[in-house]
Amino acid sequence: MLSIGEFARLVGVSVRMLRHYDRLGLLEPARVDEYTGYRSYSTAQLDRANRLVALKDLGFSLDQVGHLLADGASEGEVLALLRQRSDELTHQLRADARRLAQVQARIRLIAKEIPMSTYHETALPALTLAARSVRITDMTSFETEMGPLFDSVGSALTASGVHPVGPGVALYAPDRDAMIASAAEPIGDAPTPAGLEEVTVEAVDRALTTQYVAPDLEGIQAAWQGLVSEVERRGLTAQGTCREVYLSTPFDGEGWVVDLQQPIG
Repeated sequence: MLSIGEFARLVGVSVRMLRHYDRLGLLEPARVDEYTGYRSYSTAQLDRANRLVALKDLGFSLDQVGHLLADGASEGEVLALLRQRSDELTHQLRADARRLAQVQARIRLIAKEIPMSTYHETALPALTLAARSVRITDMTSFETEMGPLFDSVGSALTASGVHPVGPGVALYAPDRDAMIASAAEPIGDAPTPAGLEEVTVEAVDRALTTQYVAPDLEGIQAAWQGLVSEVERRGLTAQGTCREVYLSTPFDGEGWVVDLQQPIG
């Protein structure tokens, strides 16, 4: 037999909590000394204790835990619930990490901690691309929209045996109160695979460009703000479809190197 302290240590709960479980009828000790009141537990009770703690950690109330244990929740059922909860927590952690990175990027932006960028005025070539596009009205969803969009373009090219002949390009064209965003790949003279659209971008005589270099894309919004602010500082006007040309990505084994290109007039 195990003392209440030993059992609490093995299960990973407090002695006070074991007494609480006893009062609720969720986990009664195997024996209670009639003279001292000392509680003792058997190793056979560890399985029930583990299920109880697991269900509680899943967010079930103790009342719900009691019903589940009374109904004989099997090991497989508890494991399935734990795996589901694990997936939910993993998703939440990733979402929280993204939000934290966005907040930190916003702090750097407001605090003017963004490194000085170098801007170049240049012409932009015409492009013929295989692409998929989406109309975005919620401007906070760019990240969640563009990643899967590029993945779908890549999958369509691979399925057709077509290989990009240059870096990927994101296009952003204003459309009243929304934005038409396109994930595109240059494929040269190859036919555009089924399911993708052929997008032609006209050459631009004047554009202001800067290069974004970072391990992630959290600061790219600040880089765009700096670029457009520089356009205005020079007495110019941003116009037309702007481009992001992905010269290097983490998928190449390195960080991000993105050429930001804003047509001007």
